[in-house]
Amino acid sequence: MSPRETALREVPLHDLPPHLRLLVWPALGGAGSAPLDVVVPDRYQGLSTPLLAQADGVAVRLPSAAADTQAALLSLLCSGKATPTLRPLLDVVVCMAIWDEALRTRGIFAGNAYLASEDAVGALLAVTGAHVGGSLVGHLEVLHAFELLYRFPVAYKFRGTYGAERQCRLNGWGRLLYRDLAEAGGAGLPLASWRTAVERHLEAHHEPYQLALDRAVRAVDDAPGEAWDTAQTLPVPVLM
Repeated sequence: MSPRETALREVPLHDLPPHLRLLVWPALGGAGSAPLDVVVPDRYQGLSTPLLAQADGVAVRLPSAAADTQAALLSLLCSGKATPTLRPLLDVVVCMAIWDEALRTRGIFAGNAYLASEDAVGALLAVTGAHVGGSLVGHLEVLHAFELLYRFPVAYKFRGTYGAERQCRLNGWGRLLYRDLAEAGGAGLPLASWRTAVERHLEAHHEPYQLALDRAVRAVDDAPGEAWDTAQTLPVPVLM
């Protein structure tokens, strides 16, 4: 290769859209084969992956010859080459997106549902059959840090008091990641089997979800806490 072809440039991590930043996760965490190299200032050495993902000054090394950086990174993300090292995070994002998609398709809820807790995310993964290794809470923390989902204490309007649980929902960038992967054929992920599993689950439990969610929506403003109690009766607890 010529020097021009091998030359690299540094791009601030925060200059990349959130769904493309995910490619640096292995490099920040120091595990596995990293699709991209990162530059971490010395002052940040030893920080956790979620903190590094949010820190100013962290940069990504990209080929100088790339005419369209975002297009090149999207191609890498959707090619399947990076999927093995990104798999735990991709599994969570895709299963959450399929869940929301199925709730809308079946007319249960027209918006984007919050999974009521980290345990609820685990219950959803069990429904799909996705086996996510490592710490699920840790993966959710990373996805939050990469700005692909919302994760925060269960809102007062839902629970009426504070608890340690964190409600979780994909944001627009997380849903964009799912759409890009789906349009590319799944990048090696078993999208079809996960969709089938979610559809069968909602078909078997359609009435309980419909009744519980209708009741929860009506109770949110007038009876804080009732929505939480209602959600806990569902196989996959969800909040609206």
